[in-house]
Amino acid sequence: MVTIPVKGMVTNDDDAPIYRDFLGMTVVSPQDVLDSLPDDGSPVTLDIASNGGEVDPATEIYTALKNYSGDVTAQISANAYSAATIVAMGAGKVQISPGARMMIHNAASGAEGNYHDMDRASNMLQTVNQSIAAIYADKTGRPVDEFLELMDKESWLSAQDAIDLGLVDEVMSFEPVTNLVKSPLVNHRSITKIKDLISENQKLKNTTSQISEHEKLVQAKMAIFYGKDDNTNE
Repeated sequence: MVTIPVKGMVTNDDDAPIYRDFLGMTVVSPQDVLDSLPDDGSPVTLDIASNGGEVDPATEIYTALKNYSGDVTAQISANAYSAATIVAMGAGKVQISPGARMMIHNAASGAEGNYHDMDRASNMLQTVNQSIAAIYADKTGRPVDEFLELMDKESWLSAQDAIDLGLVDEVMSFEPVTNLVKSPLVNHRSITKIKDLISENQKLKNTTSQISEHEKLVQAKMAIFYGKDDNTNE
């Protein structure tokens, strides 16, 4: 299974190299996700830990995931805030870590000019809010207006809050490891005996008159390793 990281800021394809190469920031863009989608339609998992970013690139990723022929699972491993929640909604199944969070709020942008320009900017942002709320409503089956109200309040959601709203399908489960490898460690008593034997062995090496005793020590060490030492109880 392919895992696609959705980390850092969600941004557009043109700006992504600037953030990465010149500013050293972790970002994700639509092309990153498109390039990671398998050609054979095999299942993919999104690993999401993002504070959000730009709405349009997030929506582009959302659409690409919806159009993908295979199964898509989003796993919110730490956080999915703002535009990152749009990306998560593109998955067929959304999972969340017990300690992870989501946040939804109104769209924002910078604007300048006269009052007509301000009016147009306000209308644009309200339209964006409607579009985002529609994505949440499509996932959950809840009314668009309910999500507009939650976005207007800037709602911070625990894992359970997100499940109750229907934005998330289930909490991630962590299966315990059952195929443990047997420890190769030698018990402490055997280690102590080996150390004593090594010490005595070193003394014997310095003599030429006790070759047979040296051989006995080697055999004793081998017996301990193979568990044939009658004096050792485990």
